[in-house]
Amino acid sequence: MSGAMSLRFTTQTQIDIRRMTRELTDLQRQVASGVKANDLAGFAGSASLLLGAQGMKASADARASVLTQLDARLGVQAAALGQVSTVIGGLTQSIRQAIAADDGRGINTELEMDFLEIVSALNEKWNGQPLFAGERQDGEPIMVRSLDELAVATIPDDVFDEALRQQSIDLGSGMPTQLSAKASELGGDLFGTLRDLKLMLDNAGGSIGQPIGDSQRTQLLNIVTQLESEAQTFTSEEARIGQLQVRFGEERVRLQERSDLLTKEIGDRADADLAEVSVRLSALMVQYEAAAKTFADLSKLSLLNYL
Repeated sequence: MSGAMSLRFTTQTQIDIRRMTRELTDLQRQVASGVKANDLAGFAGSASLLLGAQGMKASADARASVLTQLDARLGVQAAALGQVSTVIGGLTQSIRQAIAADDGRGINTELEMDFLEIVSALNEKWNGQPLFAGERQDGEPIMVRSLDELAVATIPDDVFDEALRQQSIDLGSGMPTQLSAKASELGGDLFGTLRDLKLMLDNAGGSIGQPIGDSQRTQLLNIVTQLESEAQTFTSEEARIGQLQVRFGEERVRLQERSDLLTKEIGDRADADLAEVSVRLSALMVQYEAAAKTFADLSKLSLLNYL
């Protein structure tokens, strides 16, 4: 072999070795990282499709996360509404039992306790935000703290402290969904009835005695009827919240399925086929070793080999 030809073979072998070194480095990187390329440029024509799929997956995951948080919030909200319904039911039962026993002495104590529970439930918060104050982000919607304050309050101005609009959310459909009614919408009539009962007790000297007078009996029966109607308001709202939880749950499942499909799409485009990479890596190693041996053999040649 002439010196010129040896030089050409040596140069070509060096070029091949550098090329194979780059390919080996890339294949080893794919094995280590599990992805075909380090950046979008490495995906050539698939880059825009990959970027679009990643964006849609991020959007689906973000909406699903919001729905998960909403489900927790609605659970607390439903519990507060259920508490008010239960308390009203307990109060009406106590009044009926008092009427049946012809002894109203325990109504005052029951009313005091139930009033505090109702106020606590309607002032419930989620992550620091009141649930029943409309768009308000802080504070509490119920301002009165005792039956004495309620007795002299003007409803709704002295009782409720809320935003003008209800709290709602748009999950991307363009149609806002009402998350909660305001405390005044739910409990305006209820607080009026509680005030009537408080004033009735005050007019009786603070407590209805034994036996219960005919006019007092009639008043109490009217109050029971009103309370039962007002309890239905909270029961209906609790049912609406339950329907929202079902709807949001179904949407969350749909978004998760969409995310899974997009994850597969992204993986098909971005993830390295490790079995294929391993075969290529093995074949390239054989070629690399052969080229390295050839280069080493050519490097040993000198002018003395041709004399």
